[in-house]
Amino acid sequence: MNNASPRLLAIVEVDKTARVYCAQPGCKHTVYKAIHVVREGEKLLVLGSTCFIKRYGSATALGKAQHWGDNGKLLTTEERALLAENTEALLARFAAEEARLREEAALKLKHLQELAARSTSPPAALATLTPPRSISAQQGMAPRRSMPWNWMRPNSSVAAFKLHDGSGWVRVQHKDGRQFVVPWPSFEGWEEALPPVVGSPNIEVGGYEVVGQVVGAVSYLRAQAEAEKVTGLWNDVVALLCTKAS
Repeated sequence: MNNASPRLLAIVEVDKTARVYCAQPGCKHTVYKAIHVVREGEKLLVLGSTCFIKRYGSATALGKAQHWGDNGKLLTTEERALLAENTEALLARFAAEEARLREEAALKLKHLQELAARSTSPPAALATLTPPRSISAQQGMAPRRSMPWNWMRPNSSVAAFKLHDGSGWVRVQHKDGRQFVVPWPSFEGWEEALPPVVGSPNIEVGGYEVVGQVVGAVSYLRAQAEAEKVTGLWNDVVALLCTKAS
C-alpha cells in the first residue's frame, strides 16, 4: 500500500455527551461510537461508521486498524480533545502507549522465564496462597469448587469485576491463549451490554472475546466497577459477585 492509499489508523469511541462531527462531505451528523480515523494522503479524516462504509465500500475495506486493532478504544476527556484539535498528537500517543505495553509484556515474559530457569518448583511465596489440602480435610472443609469453564487455561487466574449496574464479569483466559470477558451469572442481552473496547461477543463461548490488548478491556471494566478481585479460587469470585455456587 503506497502513501496515497487510505489507511485506517484507529477506531475510537467517546462519551455520548462529547460527540464529534463526521468529516464526510455533506454529512452533518455527530458520532460517538465506532469513530474511524483514516489517513488519505496528507489528510486525516474522522468518519462515522456509516460514512466510512459509503466512502470505501465496506466496513473491512481498509483492513484492521493500525492502533488497538478494531477494539473501539474509549477515549479519555483529554484524548477526545486531541481527536478534535490535534489528531496527529493523539495517534502519536497511541503509538507510544502501545510501545510501552509491548515493552512491559516483554519484561514480564523475561522475568517469568528467569524464574522458570532457576527452579522447576513453584516459589515458596506461592505456597502461601492456598492452604494444603490435608489441612482442609482435617478441618472437615469441603474442597474448593473449580472454575466452571471447561475451556479455561488450567491453573490460570481470573479477574472478577462487580459493576455499579449490578452485573458481574470475569476475565478468563482460554486454553489457546485468547482472553474472554464472561458475564456471571449470564443474563439475556449480555452481548449488547459492553462496548467494543471490551471485545466482540462470542456466542459459542458465552462472553466477549478480547481482540486487541487485554489492558483496554480491563481498564474499561475497572472504571465501571465498584469492586474487583484477581484470584485463582472460585469461592472468591462467588463472594465478590454475590452469586450462589451451584
